[in-house]
Amino acid sequence: MTELHIPKGEHGQIRLFAVNRPIDVMARNLREIEKTALIDDLLGVHAPAGTAELFPVSDLAGVGLSRYLTDGYAVTQAQIAHDRTRLEALDGYVLLLFSSAFDGHETTLTIGSDLTLIGTYGEEQPDRAAPPLTAEAAQPYSGVPSLTPKTPPSGRAGGAMVLLGMLVMVGLILWWLI
Repeated sequence: MTELHIPKGEHGQIRLFAVNRPIDVMARNLREIEKTALIDDLLGVHAPAGTAELFPVSDLAGVGLSRYLTDGYAVTQAQIAHDRTRLEALDGYVLLLFSSAFDGHETTLTIGSDLTLIGTYGEEQPDRAAPPLTAEAAQPYSGVPSLTPKTPPSGRAGGAMVLLGMLVMVGLILWWLI
């Protein structure tokens, strides 16, 4: 058994595991057991829906696992280069476990013999730096505050508008009926 530490606040990480169960056993299990229950069984903990992916590598025929990670999850080519040979040699089932499974909590997973950690890959994060705001409307207000508080408008103007609207509606209804 291997202990795998997930630090507090982690996000954007994908852990790729090879599943060490025979392909035919996995296929039968997926027919008989709900996929989320099988994922939980493999991990030994509950992984919320959408936070893990379990599939046979053969589903990626023509694409390959390396390209699936780079195109589907924005993992950089530089990260994949180190493990490319291992990724291309994988067969059977694989399990992708996303940081979102831990909801930012520090966690230690105890990984049994059914899984082998192949690698941890970070999704490329977009540059969140924004250019400075230069429009006049975005500049700090530099006016002098008024010393006298503004009085709210009287409700008479609003009431008159409502009354006028109601009279128009009644007139239109009467005109339509006649």
